[in-house]
Amino acid sequence: MERSGNVVYARDFENRKRHAEQEQKIFEIENHIPDGYQSDIRMYQKYCEETHQGETPQSFLDYLFISVTEEAVKKNTWEKRVVALRKYFTIEHGIQFDETVQSKIAITRKLYREEGRERLVRETGKTPVDIEELLHVIDRLDTRAKAICLVNLDTANRPNEMVNLQVQDFYLDGRYVSVHLRKQEKWHNKRLQPSTVEAIQAYINEYGLQPYDHFVGSRRKDGKFEGVKISETAYRKQLRKWTGYTPYNFRKTLVAFMHSSGADLSTIAKQTGHQSLETLDKHYLTVSDTTVDKFMRYKK
Repeated sequence: MERSGNVVYARDFENRKRHAEQEQKIFEIENHIPDGYQSDIRMYQKYCEETHQGETPQSFLDYLFISVTEEAVKKNTWEKRVVALRKYFTIEHGIQFDETVQSKIAITRKLYREEGRERLVRETGKTPVDIEELLHVIDRLDTRAKAICLVNLDTANRPNEMVNLQVQDFYLDGRYVSVHLRKQEKWHNKRLQPSTVEAIQAYINEYGLQPYDHFVGSRRKDGKFEGVKISETAYRKQLRKWTGYTPYNFRKTLVAFMHSSGADLSTIAKQTGHQSLETLDKHYLTVSDTTVDKFMRYKK
């Protein structure tokens, strides 16, 4: 009987311990401020210091107002500030903006409709680049950089998808890589070119990569490789240093190339992982300048 009681006590203890760990994890998720918000938060804090204001809803509204009227920031940048600071106030100050504040945010947003601010609303985004020129740049890189760049070009991966890749996610015999699409919360297989497979194999052999190493990983100043996950920001900087372009230049370049080669939307989406064909068409597929130039050759 005593033994049975001990078993019940042990299980009860394990259950309570697991429940506590669960609650702690949920708390951490709910109270996490994404790294991408930190820059906007720091700029707001600096503004409060310079204007001798506390971190209050009023100074928040004031900051949003001058962001439009004095700083003339792009609308998409302004919207990002709203999201970042709303999260900051909720977590750090326990403040949920009421209807009055929400209404004033909406009114401030309307400033972008005023005459003279048209260019602040225009969305330019990243553009595709000449794929032959890009491949020429990539071909001159060292083994590691070359493999990473070719994978990013073949897969059109987002930064978060690149930094999360592990060596075990590659199936080189089948010429594909399994990518976790965070937006869709699912795994998706993407095809790889034969030359990319060769570059990956050379990278694995030269660096002695193991299945659980992160594919991008980190290389220290002494040249030693560490298969640890790096941040999306670090990856963007790395790619720009190697090629002069961003991950979204790579992403749009593949889409533009496949489209110009005759691929339909479904085929392109199968490779890129786009869930919505409408989004793919609206934001990624535009008539290229080269095509326009082709039909503007006036006859003499």
